[in-house]
Amino acid sequence: MAHGAQNKFRLTEHQTNALILRLEDRKYGHHLNSMELAQKANVSLDYVNRIENQQPVEDRHALERIGHALGITADLLCKIAGFAEITDEEYHTLESCFELSPHGQEVPPQCANLGFQRVYH
Repeated sequence: MAHGAQNKFRLTEHQTNALILRLEDRKYGHHLNSMELAQKANVSLDYVNRIENQQPVEDRHALERIGHALGITADLLCKIAGFAEITDEEYHTLESCFELSPHGQEVPPQCANLGFQRVYH
């Protein structure tokens, strides 16, 4: 491997769903069922199911709405949903951001750069 090169990979469906649950906890203080997430995002249940099952979602607006409902950008949602590759470094930053960026607190720069947004109830 060349110096400075990053391993890139796609998250598994299990990783995707575990991260979505953690994002829901971060934003809402509890897990949501798929219908509740769809309602919070104001999208059809099909879009949420597709995210959870790592099936492509072509509608960028729906991705943005679901990302916003989870307190992240659409680009980060695409990585979490396995639609785009994530680097080892991004994944480790993502994991650390759950502790570094709790509900209602300022989002540290490394978390904001990854795609975390400040969340309120």
